[in-house]
Amino acid sequence: MERLTRSRLGITIASAAALAVTLTACSSSGSKGGGGSSTATGGGTTSTPAAGPSSTGGGTTSGFKVDTSNCNDPSSVTKPVTGDWKIGYSLPLSGPVAGVVEYYLEGWKAHINAFNAAGGINGKKIDVEYKDDQFTPDRAKSNLTQFLQSDHVNSLITFGSGGVGAMADTQNAACVPLLYPSSSVQAYRDIKQYPWTVQFLPSGEAEANYDVKYILSKFPDGAKVGIAVNQTQSGIGERDAFKAAAKGTKLTIAVEADETDPNSAATKLKAANVDVVYNAGISTDCGPLVTAMSRIGFTPKFTLNPDNCADTTAYIQAGQAANGNVVPSYLKNPADPSLANDPGVKTYLSEVTTSNKLNAIAVAGWVAADLTINTLKQAAGMSGGLTEGNVIAAARDQDYACPMLGNGITWISKPDELVGFSGFQTQVWDAASKTFKPDGGVISIGAK
Repeated sequence: MERLTRSRLGITIASAAALAVTLTACSSSGSKGGGGSSTATGGGTTSTPAAGPSSTGGGTTSGFKVDTSNCNDPSSVTKPVTGDWKIGYSLPLSGPVAGVVEYYLEGWKAHINAFNAAGGINGKKIDVEYKDDQFTPDRAKSNLTQFLQSDHVNSLITFGSGGVGAMADTQNAACVPLLYPSSSVQAYRDIKQYPWTVQFLPSGEAEANYDVKYILSKFPDGAKVGIAVNQTQSGIGERDAFKAAAKGTKLTIAVEADETDPNSAATKLKAANVDVVYNAGISTDCGPLVTAMSRIGFTPKFTLNPDNCADTTAYIQAGQAANGNVVPSYLKNPADPSLANDPGVKTYLSEVTTSNKLNAIAVAGWVAADLTINTLKQAAGMSGGLTEGNVIAAARDQDYACPMLGNGITWISKPDELVGFSGFQTQVWDAASKTFKPDGGVISIGAK
């Protein structure tokens, strides 16, 4: 059955805000993942216990139930997938961030291909359809329509907050899981409104709280902070979260600078003579901003970047100007000699063999693929097998130690809260060795 007809698409968008979810707790196995599944009979919902998780280790004991009565085709949600699992991926294959996306895809594709080569999910492969959106919401929305109407995908993924914003209402009304997109807009973490959307990047609030605590650990008596803001939904969200976290602390936000023009932003930050620069930006902003500041002779005590600013290429190109830049990380560094015998790193390097394999962006792509694989495996082991309903139930019941997450960091998703990565490991860029070095231990975070 076609999931969305052309006549139904407009109705689906209009009704998306009315989509609701009922969350209940029920008994489950004590393993990581493996919660209950949701099945629809008519327009209602019932809960069935999991047959057992595919993840390794122990964790949550909650089950997730979602109201499917507003789904365009409730029966499709519980219909077992008999062929390959089809994923629709809308991402910037061209445009301003295409280079970063290329690194990301090297990790993502390598892991998906290795999994398929090893037999997939009980013989079912993961079949990914890629469509270019040029990092623009309108194109992402157009891609979504094709994925749902023509390609009949089982789940979705996108790259960037704009893509999530363009997709979330429609894919929730259609009851198609949007799993692990590279975004973390706070509004779409609301499980009651967006039960079928599970974002990948850390909570903006949680990361901002970490940012403020880190700055105060270096400046206990307070500091002047300048914010460089990328004028996209991602950058503006990071700025707003940081300002909210800094409110009532000893930090003073002295200036905000639009980093559309890095040179102009650097001049404005220098004029304010701030102690710390917080870069509310995206991956492509990391190197250019510090290079521009260095060019005019402005060196703050340090520049603190968001977790998405982990592209080592940008720091290498910035040279000495990037020395001391700080990034919160949740990933293992495959270039770290101390991790040479780490099983996760060994697996990663056996699969990712490109020249960019040591880049943190490639590692992030591999981790997103691994979370997807783990979720599908877990769902396949639940009562009813591999269905879209079981997949979203599995995605909402995770405590999973992905092999390429930093030691002591797990991925946590609960029926009533998406924590995501459980902690950050502070990384400081060392220009001499051209690599990040850890600063202190893992700092636990939460979504609230």
